[in-house]
Amino acid sequence: MSRASIFDRLHERQRPVDVVEAPTLTRDDFETARLRFIDGVALTPSGFVARGSTPEAGTPALSHSLYGPDGFRLLVHEVVDVMSVDDSRLGRLEAKALRLHALIQTIVIEALMLLESLPEETPFDVVLTAPLRSSEATGIVVDHLRDAIAETQYGAVLGEITLREQGGDPHAALAVNKGMSHVLWINADSSLNGEDISRLQRDGLIGRRSSGGGLYPGEAVTALLVQRLLPGESDFAAGWIVNAGTSEEQAPRSERREYLKRQQMVALLGGAWPQGDESDVTETESPACVVIDAMALAGRAAEVGGALIERWPEIDLIDDGIGVDGISGWPGQGMTALSFCLALSALEPEASALVLSVVSETRSVAWKLQACAAEAAPTDVHS
Repeated sequence: MSRASIFDRLHERQRPVDVVEAPTLTRDDFETARLRFIDGVALTPSGFVARGSTPEAGTPALSHSLYGPDGFRLLVHEVVDVMSVDDSRLGRLEAKALRLHALIQTIVIEALMLLESLPEETPFDVVLTAPLRSSEATGIVVDHLRDAIAETQYGAVLGEITLREQGGDPHAALAVNKGMSHVLWINADSSLNGEDISRLQRDGLIGRRSSGGGLYPGEAVTALLVQRLLPGESDFAAGWIVNAGTSEEQAPRSERREYLKRQQMVALLGGAWPQGDESDVTETESPACVVIDAMALAGRAAEVGGALIERWPEIDLIDDGIGVDGISGWPGQGMTALSFCLALSALEPEASALVLSVVSETRSVAWKLQACAAEAAPTDVHS
C-alpha cells in the first residue's frame, strides 16, 4: 500500500484555503431502511481491501503477550501496517483507545480518496463507529479525525462527525435526525486485548492451539462511502442498494439437527433474496458472491453451504464465498462494515451479493446488496 503517493495526490488537488461557511444542505427525511453503497476500502491483517482487490485468507500468528486459559499463547490476526501515533492520554484513558485511534488514522487518506467519485464540492458527513466508552477519549479521537480531514480540500465540505459505539446494523449506524445525503462510514475495532479475549472465551468462540477451531482474535478498519436515500429516490447508474437486513431468531445451533438448521437457513435466504417470478431477472439471479462472518465456527460451513446449494445449485461456496474471519480474525464491532467492503471488492458493477452473519448461536442475519446497474446490464440476445 503506497501511502505517500495517495497523500501526494490529495495535496496536489488542494486549493487555496478560503473561509467557507459550513455546508447547509442537510435533510431530515431520509429513509430508515434503505441505503446506497458506493465504494469502500479496508485494512485487514491479510492486506488492503478495495474494489477489485480482495485479499486471500491469512494465517494467524502467535501473540507475544496474549494467552488463553490453557496457558498457550494465542493465535491472532493483527494488522501490521499501522500508522505510528503518539498520544499518551489515550492509553491512560481507555485500554484500546490508542489502537483504535491508530487504525482510524491509518485509513483516513484512503477513505477520503473514495470521495473523488462524487461531484466536486459534494458535502458529506462522517459516521465513526468504534467502541470508545470514555467521553474524553472519544473527543480526542474525533478531534484528530476532524483535523486530518481539515488538512485536505475536503475539509471545506465536511458536515458533522458523529461517533456511534455500535456498528452491527448499517441502517441504525447511519441514521440521523438531520444530515447530509452522502456519508463516509469509518468503522474500527480490535479484539487484541484482554477484555475482548475474555468475552470470546466466555461465549465459547475463541480458537486455541490446543483444541483448534473457533475464532481467532483480530482487528480491522473499514471506510465505506454510502448515500442516504430520500423516499422514492432510485434509478442510480452505479452502486448497490441495501435494504434492512432479514433476521431470524432460533434455538441454539448446538441443539438443532443439521437438517433443521439447513432448512431454517434456506428460509432466511428466501426472505432476504425473494424468488420472484421468472420474468423478474433481478430477483431470480443468484448472488455473485456470498460473504460469511464466521465460517470457522463448528457447523457453520455445512449449514450455510448446504442451504446455498439447495437455494442456488450453481453456487460453489469455495469459489463464490468469502469467510471474513479467515481474513481478519474476529474484529468485534468491525465485522459488519468489513463484510460489506469485502462484498464490494469482489463484485462487478452489475452483480449482486449476499452478506450473512451466523456467529450467534441463536440468531442469523442476511443482507442483499442489489446492484443498481443490474437492470441496465445488456441482455444476451444470442441463443
